[in-house]
Amino acid sequence: MKTHRALQTASCALALTAVAFTSSARAQSLARRVASAPEGRVQFSFAARPGVCGNGRSYIQTGPNNFSGNWDDSRRMDPCVAGPVRVVLDRADRDVISLQTYVGPPSVDPGTTDLGTVRPEDAADYLFSLAREAEGRVGREAIMPAMLADAGNMSGDLLAIGRDASRPRETRRSALSWLGQTAGLQGAISPRVSDALLQIARDENDNMDVRRTALSVLSRLDHGAGIPPLIELARANLSGDRTWLSKESLSALARSGDPRARDFLRSVVQRTDVPDDVLYTAIRGLGTEYATGRDAELLRQIYPRLNGEHARDAVLSALAEVGGTENTRWLLSIARDEKAPIASRRRALSYASRAGVPTADLVRLYDTTTDPQMKDALIGFYAQSGDKAAIDKLLSIAKNDENPGIRRRTIAQLSRSDDPRVKEFLKDLIER
Repeated sequence: MKTHRALQTASCALALTAVAFTSSARAQSLARRVASAPEGRVQFSFAARPGVCGNGRSYIQTGPNNFSGNWDDSRRMDPCVAGPVRVVLDRADRDVISLQTYVGPPSVDPGTTDLGTVRPEDAADYLFSLAREAEGRVGREAIMPAMLADAGNMSGDLLAIGRDASRPRETRRSALSWLGQTAGLQGAISPRVSDALLQIARDENDNMDVRRTALSVLSRLDHGAGIPPLIELARANLSGDRTWLSKESLSALARSGDPRARDFLRSVVQRTDVPDDVLYTAIRGLGTEYATGRDAELLRQIYPRLNGEHARDAVLSALAEVGGTENTRWLLSIARDEKAPIASRRRALSYASRAGVPTADLVRLYDTTTDPQMKDALIGFYAQSGDKAAIDKLLSIAKNDENPGIRRRTIAQLSRSDDPRVKEFLKDLIER
């Protein structure tokens, strides 16, 4: 039995070696054709995978509402033709120095050597060889046309580039990003892919931007495959000296509408044993586009027991983004609370204004406020608003407020207004 299994293992290894050798040979064959072409630009074409189309000149569509290039009203009449993909390489001393990708009706620009149509597998292999070996933009830009080829599942190629620390940062990030974008188009993501992404994310010696990209790709894997490992990453690093990984994992979870991610964020914001900056990230994540009334209620409930300024500010900001009458009223209640720190009251006022609190409510707030700093803040909001009720209030303050300093500051704000009533008031003031 052991001998049989050993033979099976050896056969698999030989098969994989043969596939890798064949892929390398195909890439070298096309590379030789490119290298032996006359000086200048050279192009080749190949079949596009299903769903990819373009106009052959200015835009490429890779999926519903997913375009690259120049897509505007003047070009919407151009038909989106399903392939082929055309790659144009510019060379200097036979080295590739730039790469352009087109999809749609084929053409050959003057001075360009056309190698004709090649197998999509050969094109992908050659383009991935550029991504693995070329420096600068060429390596990064070779990934996109490779992913447009009708050449089967290429997640292994993408992962190999994404994990290669010797590759430029942006080339690695591009490979990982494409891995997330094409997961649903190239079949189910295998466990080794998510494991590799986790390994990149955990590697403290790796580039932080690459690690962030790995976490982001995990959050986008099909059917929420990356959510459980992201939750475990965040949970394992909520405190101690590795909170960077927790915060970035929480941010990635916040970009997902997965119910498991939302439940985990809710559990974190209620904890009292995590650092303020981690709590801030969880709160901001809970207040994203996926926020519900239940989330807003939870944030209002936890606010009184929060001690960190970052976390408290995150609640104010999140509720302002969620908006709605209940949240704006709550923000105004914080602004009215004379027992609260003035900085918190002013931030609450600012967020209430952003949330769209009616000017009439802000006008009424002035008359119940005794703190000069709050009055100054309200005067600034009235001036910024510029509507009739706000101008009326500014004129009233300038004429009647008992504090001369506040009257002077109000007049200074009014001097920037073009309202005829303001101009008349200022004219009368000067003539006195």
